[in-house]
Amino acid sequence: MSSKNLKLESYGVKISIDVAEVHQKQRVLDRLEDILPIEFKVLGSNAKTRHHFSIKPEKKKKFSLLKGDENVLSNTDEDQMLERLDSNIRLTVAEFAVDHVFVHSGVVEWKGKAIMIPASSYDGKTTMVAELVKKGATYYSDEYAILNEKGLVTPFPKTLSIREASNNGKQVEYPVETFGGKRGVKPLPIGMVLVTKYKKGSHWKPELLTRGEGVLEIISHTVPIRNNPEFSLTVLNKVVENALIVKSNRGEASRFVNTLIKFYEERVTNSGCS
Repeated sequence: MSSKNLKLESYGVKISIDVAEVHQKQRVLDRLEDILPIEFKVLGSNAKTRHHFSIKPEKKKKFSLLKGDENVLSNTDEDQMLERLDSNIRLTVAEFAVDHVFVHSGVVEWKGKAIMIPASSYDGKTTMVAELVKKGATYYSDEYAILNEKGLVTPFPKTLSIREASNNGKQVEYPVETFGGKRGVKPLPIGMVLVTKYKKGSHWKPELLTRGEGVLEIISHTVPIRNNPEFSLTVLNKVVENALIVKSNRGEASRFVNTLIKFYEERVTNSGCS
């Protein structure tokens, strides 16, 4: 393998990366251990890959990033370029993963079952996950619910990406241990699908959804739905089979989390839902 080439595999997705400078290869590897914390391995130089990224040098220590022949980012510094590479690698894996369905979602475990919070960026799923972890939930993911063919959610315990107002809203990565939490290690059934977003002044008014309504809510956050719709829908239907599906706006996460836990314990944990 060239000193400027890196090949990797994650969830059956094989990716090749050409860097502009030798030291960038190690930087990419170090970051991959955080953004792909479970299913990730380096491949040999002869491995065939389907997806290709390349970092190209520009003037004044600036770089461009390409995915195949498509320009992703131009004339940017190394840190910004690597951040964009991170997100593009994750999205590529999420779209083409073998035997798994990636859903944009926060996930935690509470007493043996998962709470899944499907949501778009800026809807507060990381904030909700962090607050639940502070209350004792086990951390699974702040970005993707990774669902296997049985409809169980598997751990994806990357660092939590917290947007900090004091840092102009820039994302800062924190290990879950920062919040006194621990990482999940085994697949779990979904106990609750929580469809929620922050709305100032909102109060908890839970609407119970049917399985069909639940699937429709999750579809818009399901990354491979266009690339592999049949498998995606099969898995989503297994997810909602025995899950409580609830929809409501919410107020501040730090206050709402106690209400959520009480509701969850009454409806899921203590009810013996299977």
